[in-house]
Amino acid sequence: MGSGNTVRIRAVIFDLDGTIADSIDLFYGFACDVAADLGLAAPDREAVLDLMRTGRSTLTHLVPAEIPPDRVNAAFAARGAEWLRRYFEHTTPIPGSLDALHAVHRTGRSLGIATSSSRDVPFLARWGVRDLFSAIVGREDVERRKPAPDVIVECLQRLTVAPAEAIYVGDSPIDVQAGKAAGVCTVGVLSGTSPRGVLEGEAPDAVVDSVAELVAWLDQWG
Repeated sequence: MGSGNTVRIRAVIFDLDGTIADSIDLFYGFACDVAADLGLAAPDREAVLDLMRTGRSTLTHLVPAEIPPDRVNAAFAARGAEWLRRYFEHTTPIPGSLDALHAVHRTGRSLGIATSSSRDVPFLARWGVRDLFSAIVGREDVERRKPAPDVIVECLQRLTVAPAEAIYVGDSPIDVQAGKAAGVCTVGVLSGTSPRGVLEGEAPDAVVDSVAELVAWLDQWG
């Protein structure tokens, strides 16, 4: 790390939710809606964030085992279309992230997204940043979700960049774990699901408040 680095970083790959997209409260709201439909109390917000940052399914961990799976599936399905509409229409960018994306793009580095969400993210075009990304890889493109490295590996292949030449930026432990498994440098951001102590416990190469700090951090890589 630091100014003595000899590796040229050619690509920066981003997680989406909690890293670029300010969508964490929307996810929590969805969990609350489903809980209400099932006659349950609203779940603890921190418990839901913990499920998100560890990659566990709310379907299997949020709902008591005595509720029949078919009833749970029906509740999720009934909310699905409306929730996607809200996600697509109401998700806003993390403050400072759009300027940061443009700034990183101006350095000549390739930009990618590797997310456990769908790659269909129309709000990127609405924000005016869709064309900045040379590759967007989502859950439909791989067999395994994070913390498996598959989405990052696929994104690297589409960007034609070696792991040692890339950085992965994300807001959760599974982002750091996936990045390490893919062989890339990892940066944790505090704009999403995880506090500093949780991210530092995974020993990423850096932890920053948000992607707004990324350009200055990248300067050390030449």
